[in-house]
Amino acid sequence: MRFWSEETSLTALLVFVSFEMFLLFPLLESGVLFGLVNSTIFSLLLLSGLLTITRHPLLRTACALLVVVVLVIDWLQFVGIPGLVFWDALFSAVGLGALTAVVLWAVLRTGPVTAHRIRGAIAAYLLLAITFAYVYGLIEYLYPGSLRFPEGLDIVQGKLHQGFLYFSVVTITTLGYGDITPVHPWARAAVMLEAIIGPLYLAILVARLVSLGLGTGKSKPSDTHSR
Repeated sequence: MRFWSEETSLTALLVFVSFEMFLLFPLLESGVLFGLVNSTIFSLLLLSGLLTITRHPLLRTACALLVVVVLVIDWLQFVGIPGLVFWDALFSAVGLGALTAVVLWAVLRTGPVTAHRIRGAIAAYLLLAITFAYVYGLIEYLYPGSLRFPEGLDIVQGKLHQGFLYFSVVTITTLGYGDITPVHPWARAAVMLEAIIGPLYLAILVARLVSLGLGTGKSKPSDTHSR
């Protein structure tokens, strides 16, 4: 739990997420062991973060159960038990969404705006894109053909396939190349939601960080005058 008490950890988280998204994941996309290790790391970060910001015993128990369920499903898939794709995608999306909230709590809590906090905000932005990638995988699993992919691109339904991650990134940044298109109504709804959240995230984040910076700046003269 000391990870979330030090702002330098936000920088470390950004490095880890960036390394995973842009280098490790494309190289080891089909590796089951990689997925297990990756999920374990994220689950431990989520558990420690939720326990840090949550004091209510009932909420702490619920958070711990969520993390345990994610890990158990991943381990069951690792040993070869079929039929868990849906639950893996569902709980992975929920867990990553919760982890994103934890990171934002660490970034936006009261205190001076530092470079570590800004890097943490970028990490939360990337985690949000990964979360929506799982959502697209879940929709594709429930409704095959919800996303129209280019010919020759094999999609593993429900899995964090690079195609889903790529589509999520170009959607949240409102880039939209158009090579992957949503067809099913639920897929289009998710795309609209992510496309709205992306710009709003940046606008609200900048406003909050500016207000924190101004608040910190205003507190210094009063402190000096009181002395």
